[in-house]
Parts: sequence; structure tokens; C-alpha cells
Amino acid sequence: MRICIDARWVGEKIAGIGRYTVYLMKYLAELDPGHDYLVLFHNGSVRDRVCGELGLSRRRNWAVRTVPYDVFSLRGQWFLPRMLRRERVDLFHSTNFMAPLMRYGGKLVLTVHDIIPLKFPEYAPRSKKTRLFPVYRAIMKRLARIADLIIADSEHSRGDIINFLDVPPDRVRTVYLGVDPKYRQLGPGIRERVRKTLGIRDKLALYAGRADPYKNLISLIKAAREINKKGKLHCTVVVAGEKDRRYPEVDDYLRGAGVEADVLFLGNLDEDELIPLYNAADALVLPSLYEGFGLPPLEAMACGVPVVCSNRASLPEVVGDAAILVEPMDVRAIADAMERVCTDSALRKKMIAAGLERAKGFPWRNTAEGTLAIYNELLAGRVSIQCKY
Repeated sequence: MRICIDARWVGEKIAGIGRYTVYLMKYLAELDPGHDYLVLFHNGSVRDRVCGELGLSRRRNWAVRTVPYDVFSLRGQWFLPRMLRRERVDLFHSTNFMAPLMRYGGKLVLTVHDIIPLKFPEYAPRSKKTRLFPVYRAIMKRLARIADLIIADSEHSRGDIINFLDVPPDRVRTVYLGVDPKYRQLGPGIRERVRKTLGIRDKLALYAGRADPYKNLISLIKAAREINKKGKLHCTVVVAGEKDRRYPEVDDYLRGAGVEADVLFLGNLDEDELIPLYNAADALVLPSLYEGFGLPPLEAMACGVPVVCSNRASLPEVVGDAAILVEPMDVRAIADAMERVCTDSALRKKMIAAGLERAKGFPWRNTAEGTLAIYNELLAGRVSIQCKY
């Protein structure tokens, strides 16, 4: 059988959906010599780099194509189903919510990481999904009808997909994301080198991710300000993620409060840059209002870093008892948790041990195994699905 994976979600800086896609391919290539795989890219340089890193050219059952249309292209909606038929694809897997809206003759697997614009449109008010809400909703409803199976990152996200897209429960499966062994403790030398390079004079609170409003970065910055006002500790917030010009609220707050020097924006980082940064942190803080999964807490735990995170959505499911959970809008609670992590050595030691153990339970190999089981189930015809058109 021939399986096509849509890797057009992988960009020059591999993060988020791109990272999920790359690790899924990496471990599928190791696990499954039986099926033939076709991978679609849109960017030639990304294709060459990813294929080189994964060694796909050395695997006889993996082929690569570069297509001249991206995932949101109207042209692609017309030509992609034709290409899939021509390539005799039996199953097409889109690793994010967009896919051909017309059936092509084979099975369709769709990974839906979250449905924030449907459930909480106010969380990303200036995103295209929210501004073009009727179009986004119609696309999601259509894809939910024609997908043979939908993969969710967490049980919480699975419940949202079932409820908001009106999908039968047996057509939505949870497959957790993972942490690669490269995320590990690197030793005190790396920690000190990174902190010296960044000019950190006391405590480093790391935030990894975009700055969308639902990520609630501003609550972390306010919590750090509360800590710094006391004068006993000085906490620098380091942001591993790009600023978003659509949302100037964080910059406005920094200027108004006069705390620009206490927040460092490093932009999107490659894993080789991000892993040493995790090791240098005193805590990873993620006060999100919603996460479909939330990889940074597990990545930080694997690097031996205590985690303070939101008690909402999927995060309690992911971190278990290994993190301090806080109400994300309670700035005082966030500040108190950060202070405890930074000053209580016994608590810190306990959290590091618990985090390392928790992260071990989420290997990317499990993600690939769960996904491959879905492929095999569909291709063997063991799932009886009646698609609506």
C-alpha cells in the first residue's frame, strides 16, 4: 500500500506542526519497511535538508515530490487529488487541519491539533482563521465529514473535535506527541555558557512558543515583574519564539511598565539552539489559556527543568503530577510558583526527578506506532466509515 504524508507544513525554521511532521516521518521510516511512502514538500531547500537529516533517499520504500502549491492554495485543491490518483496513493495524511476538500479515491487521515478559532475565537482575534471565520468553519466541517479518521494530540482536544465538529467518537483517535532523546540534561558547563551569553544575572524563566494572545505570555511577564519588585530575586523572561506584529499588546505593556530590559526575545530557535536554552533555565513557564497538547513542558522536563504551567485544557493531562499547575490569569499564583521553584531546593530536586520520569512516557516512537496502527487499520478495511458528501 502507498501512504502519502503532507510535509508542506515543514518550514525553514522547524517548530510546532513542522516538528511533529518531521519526527513522525523519522520514526515511521524506522518502524515500517512494508508500506511505500510518498512525501510532499513545497520548498526545495527544506526538502533537501529534511530528507538529508532523515536519510530518506537511502530508503527504497520512501519517495519525495516537490509540488508548486502550498497547503492553502486553491490551485492545489484542484491538482492535488489528481496527483494522488496518478501516484496511486491509498492513504493521504495531512499533519494539520488542511487537506483536499474533494475525495481522491483513497483514505484520508487528518491530524487536528486544536480548534481554538471554533471554541475560543477571542483567543486569536486577528488570525486569518478568525477574520475569515465562516470560511474556516465551513472547511473544518467539510474535512470532518470526509476524513476517514481524525488524529487528536490529547483526550481534551479529542473531546473538543467531537463536540465542535460533530464527529462520531469512533472516528477520532488520540495519539500523543513525543520528546526525542536529544532533549536531555547537558551539564552545568552548557548552562553557564548560555546564561553568560544572554547576560542573565540571576533567574531565567523560559517561555517557548508563539506570542498569540491565548498563549498568555503577558501573565508570565507580569509575574516576573512582581518577583522583581520584591528585590530578593531578579527574574529575566527569555522568549524562544517570534513576536507577532498582529498583537502589539506585549510590547505595549513592556514599554508602559518600563521592564523591556527584563524580557529577551530570541525568535524561533532550531533544536540545537533550544535544547541548551532549556538546560540554562531555572523554570519553563507556560501560562496558556488553551493547548491542544503543549510540547515545551515535556521538552523542558526531559532537560531537567522544573515546569510551571496552566491548569487548563490538555496541559494537566500532559504534565500529570510533575509540574506546578496554576490558574493562568492569576499573576500572583504564577509568581508564587516561580519563586518556590527558584528558592526551594528540595522542591526543585523533586520536580526535576518527576519531570525526567514523566518525559520518558512520551517518546516519538509511540507517536509513530500509534499513527501506523491507524494507517494499517484503515488500509485493512477494519474501520467501517460512511463518509458524508
